[in-house]
Amino acid sequence: MSLMKRELVALLILISSLNFSLVTQAQEENSDALYLKLTREYILNPDGSMEYRYIKKQKLLTYRSFHNLYGETFIVTNPAAQRLTIHEAYTLMADGRKIPVPANAFNEVLPGVAANAPDYNALREMVITHTGLERNAIISLDYRITTAAGVFPALMGNEVLAESEPVRELEIIVKVPLGQKLSYKVFHTDLAPEKSVEGAFQVYTWRQKNVPSISPEENQPGGLEQYPRVLFSTATDRESVYSFLTGQPAFSFQLSETLKSSYATIMAKTNDQPAMILELQEKVVNDLRRYPVPFKTALYRCRTPEQVWNSNGGTVVEKAVLLAALLQSAGIDAFPVAITRSSISDDKSGNFDEIEDFAVKVHCNGLGDPVLSVTSMNPVSLDVSMAGRSFIPLVAGKKLSVAASGDPLGRVAFEGTCIVSSDPRLTGSAELRMEGYACPVNAMVRDKNKARNTLTGSIKGKDFKEITRSESGERSISQTYTIESDHPFRKDTNFFYFTLPGNSGGVDGWGIKALSSQRSKRYEIPALAEENYRLNITLPVTLTLFTPQKKFTVKNPAGSFTWEVVEEKGKVTVIRQVRFKERIITPENYGSFKVLMDYWNNPRYRELIFREVK
Repeated sequence: MSLMKRELVALLILISSLNFSLVTQAQEENSDALYLKLTREYILNPDGSMEYRYIKKQKLLTYRSFHNLYGETFIVTNPAAQRLTIHEAYTLMADGRKIPVPANAFNEVLPGVAANAPDYNALREMVITHTGLERNAIISLDYRITTAAGVFPALMGNEVLAESEPVRELEIIVKVPLGQKLSYKVFHTDLAPEKSVEGAFQVYTWRQKNVPSISPEENQPGGLEQYPRVLFSTATDRESVYSFLTGQPAFSFQLSETLKSSYATIMAKTNDQPAMILELQEKVVNDLRRYPVPFKTALYRCRTPEQVWNSNGGTVVEKAVLLAALLQSAGIDAFPVAITRSSISDDKSGNFDEIEDFAVKVHCNGLGDPVLSVTSMNPVSLDVSMAGRSFIPLVAGKKLSVAASGDPLGRVAFEGTCIVSSDPRLTGSAELRMEGYACPVNAMVRDKNKARNTLTGSIKGKDFKEITRSESGERSISQTYTIESDHPFRKDTNFFYFTLPGNSGGVDGWGIKALSSQRSKRYEIPALAEENYRLNITLPVTLTLFTPQKKFTVKNPAGSFTWEVVEEKGKVTVIRQVRFKERIITPENYGSFKVLMDYWNNPRYRELIFREVK
């Protein structure tokens, strides 16, 4: 590289660093606190034991920072295999006085996650109450958690390189014995680790300065997916780590005769396999408590289905194993699955910390081979409703495979033809078609009227009477109804207001009503969407259309919106369409997305107004 090119690169790096520093400085002025330095250190010792060390120096900038946010530190450990050591805990007040945390400010309690989980009552939470807090005080804390050898299958970590407050200097340090391989992968950053040798350890250090805080903007991609992070593990493949889980006794899915007899009534109640599957799911979801104990806090262990049943509760993975065991006992092919985020997982290493949830995959043609939740009665299979996820089967002795959900699409199409009498009373027929994300296949097994009940507007579910035709696929349904409504309008003086049909399971179900004018981070919607509503209304001579006749289509990078109202010889045709072709909206396309949502939510394009003719 020539001297001129090197100088140009150096200048660009300097300018970039200055801009980044200015952004961080502006954030600091509007933040509750500031991390002067934050270090997270992971150590794999030669004897197999592991250590996690946390060191912070945090400056408090507002009264809220110590009254509501950072006045206490909570550290959860499992005494069966872990030991907590507090190296340092003090406050440096604004005038420079050092206030050590007194002995009575260290209190060990039962963690809130184990409050109603008797089998996890051995867990402990150290509550450190920091003293001497005031504005511009600095909290210093240094502690270590040591985990016994053989407890974890590998040294693993999943660290986001950002915090809820700005960080002047952030360090992620991983130490492994010399000769031990460490697999790592970074996301949304080019940051490479600094490599060094300290005694018998190979050290990897990811160091970053002037780290901006996590944006408080709503509807960002979940799991802090768009922020820089590093994923690391001493396991070089998933098989070795996941076999640690599937090799546990719970994954033999054995049930006692006593347990089998306790749910035999469910099996005897119906010969309909989809209905029986959902009955068993409901029993696990509603009749057994969910213990909100994190997978890592439970030492990546899973109790047997028998233990979960007898204790009337379990963690998410334990409830998933129980549901799979119940379904298998009923002769249904089912198995638990681990759920990760596809864009921030590493297929080439094994890491339990990338798992965000567990569920159960079922092979059942009538339901479209759904993935069932064990925490709620999901109306749509999770591999359709959870976009951007990967589903990993947890079956002992079976080679791991990954199925990705990608970006699901929800389609809704409604077409109706109605006649309004002079009463006024509305009669006619309509066809409703729902596909993918918008089609509540599971819910329709439990409630035959679910499809029509998703319709909203002036004519609701109860107005859709007889089903004259019904066709269903594994993830779609099409039904035709007769319509009878005695009170289809809201009357105000000489005007009659009619709210157009909508669907609660489509775009309206996202709950997006008001959007800010600008956006700095990506905006996530649950799925791609296409909705098309067409209604033909024949009016009596006593009514005339007051809504202006208009036809227009807005197309932009985010999708399109169409509105059309036409009247001809007493017959009104209205068309309302929307399409979103991106699930993750970039800041550049956010303005386009807002335009479409504003049109979609505008009351003017959700109703027709008629005027009485006398």
